[in-house]
Parts: sequence; structure tokens; C-alpha cells
Amino acid sequence: MALSAVTVSRIADALKDDIIEHIYANEKYNEVMRHCVQEALDAKMGEMDEDLYFDLGMCLYERIELK
Repeated sequence: MALSAVTVSRIADALKDDIIEHIYANEKYNEVMRHCVQEALDAKMGEMDEDLYFDLGMCLYERIELK
């Protein structure tokens, strides 16, 4: 028996916060996000001071969130 789209949407809404917490806790997510931030920062800014690169990367990583 299939559930209605409204019911599925409500279940998704109820689960969303727990699922996001689970994703954030997953080491694979953290590795992928660090890598993606590094790639994007390299593409946008090019070579830069190592300390600045690290600080910007950490700041960006902390500001990116799942909706």
C-alpha cells in the first residue's frame, strides 16, 4: 500500500533533523566536504598563504550546512 505524497512529506519533515545529525556525524561526509571545500577554494582563489588557506577553509566548512 502506497502512502500519499502528503504523508511521505510529513514523515520526511519529522525525520529531517535526525537524518542531518546522522550525516554530519558520518566521517565520510566530513572527508567529502573538506575535499570539496579545498577544491572550490583552490579553484576560486588559487595559491595563497598556508595559514590563510587553512583559516578560510575552516570558516567556509563551518558555514556550509544542509537545509
